[in-house]
Amino acid sequence: MRVLTKRAVAVMAAAVLLSGCGDGEPDARKPSETPTASAAEKPAAATSAAVQADVRAGLAAGGFDAPRFTRNEANGPFTACVLTAVVSTAADPDPKATARLAAEMKRRGWTQTEFWAEDGMLMLSLTKTPWTLDVGGGTVPEDQLALPEGEPAQDFTGLILSMADRACQDRVLARRTPTG
Repeated sequence: MRVLTKRAVAVMAAAVLLSGCGDGEPDARKPSETPTASAAEKPAAATSAAVQADVRAGLAAGGFDAPRFTRNEANGPFTACVLTAVVSTAADPDPKATARLAAEMKRRGWTQTEFWAEDGMLMLSLTKTPWTLDVGGGTVPEDQLALPEGEPAQDFTGLILSMADRACQDRVLARRTPTG
C-alpha cells in the first residue's frame, strides 16, 4: 500500500471540491458566438440516473467493484447538484484499469480532459454536458480523510468519484445571487 503525499492529497481534495461546488466556469463552457448545430440536433443532457449508469459501466470495464453513491448534505443548496461515489480496493488502483474505465466512459459519450498517475495516486477528469466527473485514486490516510458522520476513521484505498451537474449549480447560483 502506498500512502499519498500531502501534495497528492491536496490535489485530490481540490479536484473533489472544485467539482462539487466551484463557481468557476472554464472558457470551454461559454457559448460559441457561431452556432454549430441547431437546438434540435444537440444531444440531450445527461441525467443523474444516466451518469450513475455510465459510472457503473465504466467501473465494471475497469474491473472495479460496484460503487457506493452518496449525496453530501453539507453541500447545502448544491446537494442536488453533486453526487459522490467511492470504491474500495485492496491496493492502489491500477492506472491501466483506470484507463479501461476511461475508455468505456468515452465510448458512452464522455470527453476525457485529464488523466495522470504519480506517486501512487491517479486523477481522471471527464465531461458530458452538463456533468463533470473527477476520479481520484490512491490511499488517503485516516487523518486526511473527511468521512461521513458516524463512520470510523481509517485509511481509505480506492477510487473517489465526484460528479457535478454544472447546469444545476448555475441555477442554484442564479437563485442565490442578488439582482439589481
